[in-house]
Amino acid sequence: MKKIYRGFMPLGMVGALFYIAHTIIGQILWKAYNPITTDISSLTADGAPNRNILSIFCNVYSVCMILFLVALIKKAFDEYNLMCKIGYIVLMIMQLTSTFGYSLFPLSGDKTVMNFQNVMHITVTIIVVFTTITSSFLIAVGYLKQKNTECLGRICLIMAILITIFGATVPISMNLRMNILGLTERLEIYTIQIFMIVLSYNYTFIKKVN
Repeated sequence: MKKIYRGFMPLGMVGALFYIAHTIIGQILWKAYNPITTDISSLTADGAPNRNILSIFCNVYSVCMILFLVALIKKAFDEYNLMCKIGYIVLMIMQLTSTFGYSLFPLSGDKTVMNFQNVMHITVTIIVVFTTITSSFLIAVGYLKQKNTECLGRICLIMAILITIFGATVPISMNLRMNILGLTERLEIYTIQIFMIVLSYNYTFIKKVN
């Protein structure tokens, strides 16, 4: 079992790279797509030109992240304090909500129409944002209180603050005359993926999985 959990740890980096790749490849394949003004969900919305291809990248991302978080939860329950345990459980809730929520409720063809599908997509997004912010701060504080993980805790705290700041810019950008929703969303989402890469790198190359 130790080898299995050790094998799951690099999947955080793999999953994050697959997610970032789907946004870059989607932008390249869809010539009319503007990453500054258009949200990421539009790449896999109903009727999007490359939805089937990009969904493969998203599915690989989801599987990798779920397995990665299983290993982190196991690690937290074996070695770390209650704050870390709760933080990783909340992070798993975020990932499961993202995986199944976005799969069940992709944006409809006309995202400006507030039909049931689009309302549920927005609801899933709200849950994902708040659980991500909550979990990142819980994990950061947990590491800061844990012996020998203070440095990782400081890094996680910086990431948590950045995720919160960039997350706040998303609704603000929606009300600006100059539409930069795609840019602000990418700042938030890419920061989250960097957060996952930091954790994955730490447990893959720095700290052994017991």
